[in-house]
Amino acid sequence: MTTITVTDFQVAPRTAHNIVSLRRTRSTHSSRFSEVREARRQHTLQVAAVSTGILSVTVAASAAIVLTLAA
Repeated sequence: MTTITVTDFQVAPRTAHNIVSLRRTRSTHSSRFSEVREARRQHTLQVAAVSTGILSVTVAASAAIVLTLAA
């Protein structure tokens, strides 16, 4: 039979702030190239956002032209 003591519950972080600070500590010490990976990830997200924006503007303009010609 397993008994649970009060100290078992005190191991985990109690607040969201503690959890976030634990993640930051782990991520900064996990690899020497974590900043490079994060910069590459941010760059990829920026390129995807710009591409999506250009595509949506192009589709909206094409739809406006088609609707104008159809009227």
